[in-house]
Amino acid sequence: MLRERKFLIHGCVMIFLIIYTMVAWSSSEKESEEARAAAEEAFMNSDIDPYAEAKLAESDDGGAAMMFKVGAPLLITIIYGGILSAVYLLPLLVDKMGEEVMGSGAEVDRDPLQEARAALAAGDYVEAVRRYRKIWLEKRGERLPVVEMARIQRDHLKTPVAAVSTLQEALDDHEWPEDDAAFLLFRLVDIYESDLDDDENLVITLRRVIEKLEGTRHSANAAHKLRELGYG
Repeated sequence: MLRERKFLIHGCVMIFLIIYTMVAWSSSEKESEEARAAAEEAFMNSDIDPYAEAKLAESDDGGAAMMFKVGAPLLITIIYGGILSAVYLLPLLVDKMGEEVMGSGAEVDRDPLQEARAALAAGDYVEAVRRYRKIWLEKRGERLPVVEMARIQRDHLKTPVAAVSTLQEALDDHEWPEDDAAFLLFRLVDIYESDLDDDENLVITLRRVIEKLEGTRHSANAAHKLRELGYG
């Protein structure tokens, strides 16, 4: 929107320069012709006017000055137009040529994960979380967006509580395969233990692993962790 507004302003300036140049050209042409005609008439009557030759020379100088008056705005208009073409028109032309090469204006498929990673690489952590959340909402079976959201919230935004909320939301809203569920639950365990020092929720989560994944190695690991903490 801002780019379109700037283009409109520059377009108005360009139109003004063109009109001004045309008016200046027309005016100078008329003045030059009048001055030349007057000078030539004076020269023809040189026997009456002793300064006729000087006036004719002055008329030539005046014509040169008027050409400068036209040449300066014309040069500015050309330069300004060239800049506008390079900034606005050339990119449009390149995009159009790119569309033709790709085939009849067909849109190039965007990789949502690539966009999220680009935001993360640029240090825009809030935008990266937003993009990963969008992917998660569209593909709730994907573990990666959830893990990345929680990692960014924990490590970069320094908000482990938000990371907990993200992981809990994912666990509650989707039925995960065994390994994925264990991975997310043990991420919660790690945050409760390392970042929040929350023994109560740490124990609750470990018992959740034992109950939810009963009979698996993940359940055995959770039971062993509880015994280490003195809650076995």
